[in-house]
Amino acid sequence: MLLAFKSTLIFGYNSYRRIFWQIVMRTKILPLFLILVFMTSGLSGCMGLIQARESLEGMRGEPYNQPYADKIAMTHTFQTGSVLELVEEYSNSTSFSIDESVQRIEIYFKVTISLSDTFACLEQAPTRYVRPTVTTASGAILWSEDVCEDVSPTTYDFEPADFDSLGDFTLEVKARGFGETTAGLFQDDFIIIINVYHECRQYPQEPPCDK
Repeated sequence: MLLAFKSTLIFGYNSYRRIFWQIVMRTKILPLFLILVFMTSGLSGCMGLIQARESLEGMRGEPYNQPYADKIAMTHTFQTGSVLELVEEYSNSTSFSIDESVQRIEIYFKVTISLSDTFACLEQAPTRYVRPTVTTASGAILWSEDVCEDVSPTTYDFEPADFDSLGDFTLEVKARGFGETTAGLFQDDFIIIINVYHECRQYPQEPPCDK
C-alpha cells in the first residue's frame, strides 16, 4: 500500500511539473508570437506601400523634357509734340528671372532711325540713339548696344555658360528720337524682345510643368 501511495505521489508530482512547464512555455511563446505577428504585418505594410508607390509611378507614365519660353518685350515709338520732347531722353527698365531650368536666352533687336542713311550719326554727341543693356544678377553686362542708325532685325543667343550668375536679370534702355505726329511718316522706334527658353520634366498625367 505504501508502494502504491509513493507511485501516486510521484505521478502527481510529474503531472504538476509538466503542467507548470507548459504554462511557462506558453507564457514565453505568447510575447514572441505577438512580436512575430507585428513584424510580419509591418513588413507586409512596407511592401504594400512600395507596391502602391510603384503602381502610382507607373500610372504617371514616362516623363519627358518639356520646352517652354518666357517673353519679355520692350518697344517704343517716338512722337514729338514739342521741342522739349525732342531733347528728352526716354528711359525704361524691366527684370526677368533666370534659374537652372534656362537653356538659352535669345534677344531680338530692331531699330528705325528715320533718314539715318542720309544724315550720319554725330559721333561725339548723337541727337538720336538707342542704348539697350542686359545685366546679370551680379551686375555684369551680358549684352549691350549703342546705335544711332537703322538696325535690321538681329538676334543674339546666349547659353548658360555665358551667365556668370543666376537670379534677376535686368533689361534697361535709354534712347532719344524724333517722331512727327502730323502724317506719321518720320518716326523713330525700336523693338527688343527677349525669349528665355526653359526645359522642365513633364509627366503625362500631371498638370503642365511650365505653368
